[in-house]
Amino acid sequence: MTKNREVAIAYQQLIMGMITLFVVIALGRFAYTPIMPYMQAATHLGDKGAGLLATFNYLGYLIGAIIPMFCLIRSKVFDLKVYLMLNVVTMLLLGLTTTYWVWCILRLLNGIASGVGFVLASNVVLDALRRANKEAISGLLYSAVGAGIFASSIFVFFYTDTHNWDTTWVLLGLFSFVLTLIVWVMLKEAPSSKEFKNNATELPLRRYSRRYYVTYYFAYFSEGAGYIVTGTFLVALVKTIPHLEAYAPLSWMFVGLGAIPSTVVWSMIGEKIGNGRATQICFMIQILAILTPILTTNAFALIISSMLFGCTFLGLTTLFMSRGQKMAYETGNGHIVSMMTFIYSFGQMMAPYIAGIILVHTTGYALALIFASIILMLGLCSHVYSQKHANFEN
Repeated sequence: MTKNREVAIAYQQLIMGMITLFVVIALGRFAYTPIMPYMQAATHLGDKGAGLLATFNYLGYLIGAIIPMFCLIRSKVFDLKVYLMLNVVTMLLLGLTTTYWVWCILRLLNGIASGVGFVLASNVVLDALRRANKEAISGLLYSAVGAGIFASSIFVFFYTDTHNWDTTWVLLGLFSFVLTLIVWVMLKEAPSSKEFKNNATELPLRRYSRRYYVTYYFAYFSEGAGYIVTGTFLVALVKTIPHLEAYAPLSWMFVGLGAIPSTVVWSMIGEKIGNGRATQICFMIQILAILTPILTTNAFALIISSMLFGCTFLGLTTLFMSRGQKMAYETGNGHIVSMMTFIYSFGQMMAPYIAGIILVHTTGYALALIFASIILMLGLCSHVYSQKHANFEN
């Protein structure tokens, strides 16, 4: 295969991967955050119930993260298309019922589809970029999540209220269906490259210490558990501030606005100062962003806080996934990305429900945000510790 052909395939796979993450992560998972307050007001759903719904979604994401490790229907590309369609169907059905247990099932299935979609899209796209020697632009893949959060938040702000939240889900589902058709047609199976495989097998394999894996994985687990509390309740939090209540959905829009350039920016920072140091700085900024709403209700400060949060939660995903993909190539272990996604989603599954319980027994969101920041601090410390053992073998 010619070099130009490999580059063209890499760009095509990248665009299709971006559309996939736009649908399964930005719309299928995160559109729930700005819509949730309207669902609660219309159906009298409490914070604990809303947190449990989020937990079902993250449980599904956890299950979806490990499915590609053990089961493929046909191939990565074919399975990606199937689970992408499942994600769309669950969005559509969410707007056609108000039965809580059905919501739980739909959010579980949506999470499964999102988890599989994230893992397979990452594998397919990053593999294509590596074959074409275009790994430097891999951050663009995850920028689609920020773009989707930004676009969906604007739509929710101008369109959604307590009377039509269900129509919002249906419209998002229909729009996602159109995007899914594009992926079904344009995403192709990766052509085999004998030369690439031969070169790959000649690379010496590296071993990392068990201590490194444990502490590095725990750091990513902490990020999943820590960020998702704000990711689930940010709009509801802003809605409790009297002079900002009407603009609550826009807080999630600013998260998306900060997230759009973050994947590329943090990739560049990681190249400049090293992935490990960039990850630690990103952790610290995220902790500051999460604590800001406790310290002030100033509108400008909350806008900056939302943008920094968006910038860091996708930035950390990019930095961890980039490192994980490199580890996979170095060790010959193709399941590292799936394992990292599983660990990350395990944190996501636990934290919203615990935060929901905290909210039931407290007034305001301060303790829930402190809970999230403590988890992130533990993650930061674990990451610092892991870097000391990155070069030691068992």
